[in-house]
Amino acid sequence: MMHAVELFCVAFWCLCAAVWASSSRVPCPSPSMISGTMTVRSSDGHTIATGEFNYDSTAKKLHFLEKNDDSNKTSHIDVLLNFEEGVFYELDSKNESCKKQTLKSRRHPMELPADAAHDSEMYLGSLTVPEQGLRLRVWTGKLPDLHAQYTMLTTSCGCLTVSCYYHSDKTNLIFSFLDVETHVDDAHVFVPPAYCADAVLEESSDDHSFFDLFHD
Repeated sequence: MMHAVELFCVAFWCLCAAVWASSSRVPCPSPSMISGTMTVRSSDGHTIATGEFNYDSTAKKLHFLEKNDDSNKTSHIDVLLNFEEGVFYELDSKNESCKKQTLKSRRHPMELPADAAHDSEMYLGSLTVPEQGLRLRVWTGKLPDLHAQYTMLTTSCGCLTVSCYYHSDKTNLIFSFLDVETHVDDAHVFVPPAYCADAVLEESSDDHSFFDLFHD
């Protein structure tokens, strides 16, 4: 009887391991609210933009505000994207001006695409020393509408994007995410400011996307 119980336990744990391994390859959903710092670099290491992002995965809204640390830049990125409605706003709070354009693509690096393929798992830091490492999952995929490919690293627990490498016919970009929180301090960041009320919707190209906002 004891031998049968032991065999059952072994079979049970093997089954659980197989189920876990299988489920780990299913793209995970982003938390409902996330915020933090995002840095965008070109493939040669040049920093294109660094700033604060807020993302609402339920309403599909994203706000990014670039830090004004580089005095040599003539303009700074301040954008509000509504992927559900297919529009985005380029904001200029200093001059209270607003540009409203169509947004055909809903792709961005804050959320793992549903058709992403699980590639592998890795550790940053140490696997053997307690609390000295971070386990990550590596995902890859294609974005045919943007003629692009991507590689994304997410945390194995919580599905927070750590980094994303984006390669397209237009550009190569590396996104890094720091100090990420699973909440948004002020939900008003997702509401267009009052000076956008009279903005006229302008048509943009069919392949215009979030990634086009970042260029050297």
